Amino acid sequence: MISHFYIELEDSSPLVWRRIVVPAEYTLYKLHMAFQGAFGWENSHLFQFCEKDLTDATGYGVPYGLDTDTEIIDARRTKISRIFKKPGDQYYYIYDFGDYWRHRVTFEKKEAKEMSSPWCIGGAGACPPEDVGGMHGYQEMVKMLKISGDKELKEYREWLGLVKGEKWDADFCSIREVNKRLCLLE
Repeated sequence: MISHFYIELEDSSPLVWRRIVVPAEYTLYKLHMAFQGAFGWENSHLFQFCEKDLTDATGYGVPYGLDTDTEIIDARRTKISRIFKKPGDQYYYIYDFGDYWRHRVTFEKKEAKEMSSPWCIGGAGACPPEDVGGMHGYQEMVKMLKISGDKELKEYREWLGLVKGEKWDADFCSIREVNKRLCLLE
């Protein structure tokens, strides 16, 4: 069995989204890793699955020992079917508690097919780079990259590793590149 998910990075403009399929027996931790590959995140920050936000009474992640009122259930031991039971079920995936990348996750369907690794079947928008300063920082970066001859533009280009003549396209998503990253997970 496989499970289909639609993941949307909230408040992104242009909209950043991915549609992926994963083995239905995946844990929430493996789903987190599939999201990391699908969006191009670097897995260098904490994450949590929650009903609304980080202040929920219960969340799913890797227990991190911070003093919080939220009970963190270990995502490495929790099957995705625990929270995604029927088509249309939604949950939030928050990555990087500082930048607060909030993804709305919608479970679309289960299908009687077999697969061993996640696969991206659709998407749009470039994933913001790590540590850009949340959605506000990302939108500022996109705006600055459209201006030529500015000192901040040069700094952003260097930070992103862009070579001369290369441009950052906030609308671009290469499904081929996403699937190359996802293949490395298994």
